[in-house]
Amino acid sequence: MAQHLRTNPKENTGGSTSASQPCSLCNISQEEVLAEFQRWKLVRTKTMKGHRERLMLFHRDHVRTLDEGSIGEAYLLLMKAGSNFFSYANEWAIFEPVYATVPDHWHRVASDLDEKAQDYGQILKTPRIIIDNTDGTISRVYPDNKTLGPSNKAS
Repeated sequence: MAQHLRTNPKENTGGSTSASQPCSLCNISQEEVLAEFQRWKLVRTKTMKGHRERLMLFHRDHVRTLDEGSIGEAYLLLMKAGSNFFSYANEWAIFEPVYATVPDHWHRVASDLDEKAQDYGQILKTPRIIIDNTDGTISRVYPDNKTLGPSNKAS
């Protein structure tokens, strides 16, 4: 069952956080945008945390929750962009927003899986989708190191 895009006006506040502070994602300058889509923007994260590349895809509108179709669209766009930006890496990942610094604006972060990165310990604690650039498999990984189901080849 799909959720409505704006299910709760208190959750989707139109450009400000719950504390009435301006949303940092809504205020990203156009010069920082790497790619734009109908409803999405792709940027490098402000902090690279020791990664060669670290990307964020966020919704153009200040929304906290999305319907299932929109989430699927976001992941597909990020996977497509990531296959180009992370072509240097054997594997890279899209992370669930467990440690998000802007929880009130829907976004996802993707990065390589460099063990020397400053946030590698945090990566291991975060549910993530791992994309393997060599064989095209996609795996869902949880913090307890369990992989959900068999990996499937990406088409």
